[in-house]
Amino acid sequence: MDEAGVSLATPDAVSDREVVARIRQGDGASFELIMRRYNRRLYRIARGILRNEAEAEDAVQEAYVRAYQSLDRFEGKGPFSAWLAKITVNEALGRLRRTAVENNSLSLDDPERGEGANFMAELTFPGPSPEQDAARGEFRRMLEAAIDALPDVYRLVFVLRGLEEMSVAETADCLEVEPATVKTRYHRARKILQQHLAGMVQATAGEAFPFAGERCDRIVAGVFRLLGIRGQK
Repeated sequence: MDEAGVSLATPDAVSDREVVARIRQGDGASFELIMRRYNRRLYRIARGILRNEAEAEDAVQEAYVRAYQSLDRFEGKGPFSAWLAKITVNEALGRLRRTAVENNSLSLDDPERGEGANFMAELTFPGPSPEQDAARGEFRRMLEAAIDALPDVYRLVFVLRGLEEMSVAETADCLEVEPATVKTRYHRARKILQQHLAGMVQATAGEAFPFAGERCDRIVAGVFRLLGIRGQK
């Protein structure tokens, strides 16, 4: 328990704004409350964009560092969680763009505007075996593979809206597109997934890209190491 009487075992006992205020006053260790609260969300956002677990962890750590160093820029006009999500999206997209420069593989254009108009018929997904049909865990892995295979513009929207249940407005702000575009892309992403997964996506979407406690601890430790802060015990 810290000086303010807030235990890390009950991180929801204090609001984001209160934690931010404490950090701005010099209590850097309180940033752990923020990280424990949003590690899972930010990791899944980064993982959905980068399609690589190690890269996603690095992106989340860097996003936290950027957020910590830019706390004075948080104006409080919207949820702190949405502000963190936008920083994470930008960090992950930046990494994706740097990687894509080598093979020109990243496209944030709507596939239906160009030669990819028939992309739904061309996408290929791993087919389920009898064992996979019987195992929920195997289906989750199939869903993850299907999400990874989505065109970039649809995958980004699906991760934010479908997995993390961010609002249309928050998603639009993160991706810097119009709300109507978010709605359209999310609808198309779901249609693609449902077409290949027989309508089972809604039952297990929340389980995709699970976030283990060990990964949570690793991200917290990594961020504090980068910031030079000694965390709470």
